Amino acid sequence: MDVVVVDTIGGEYGPRSLRTLRPGGIVVSLASPAEAALAEEAAPLGLRAAFMIVEADQGGMRELAALAASGQLRAHVDAVLPLEDVAKAHELGQSGRTTGKIVLTVAGDGVAA
Repeated sequence: MDVVVVDTIGGEYGPRSLRTLRPGGIVVSLASPAEAALAEEAAPLGLRAAFMIVEADQGGMRELAALAASGQLRAHVDAVLPLEDVAKAHELGQSGRTTGKIVLTVAGDGVAA
């Protein structure tokens, strides 16, 4: 898959994400500082795990927006659903079977569903 996975969920997400990384990849957890066990699990696979505390940073957000606009930063989208299907989107998220973001569209927002 990738070289970086950002874990905003915690729990089993980190260990499960190790299987998707290329050698040299890293799982960065924003959810749980208890990553010592994950780091031990990652090391034999040639991977790393780290914990990061994130604070709001307007300058950093501008840089991320510029990277996204230039195509250098891309999010993998698993499903695009209309807002009316919010319950289905929630079920997808809870299923643990998605491989990317779930996007809800609002009528007239210009995003094709």
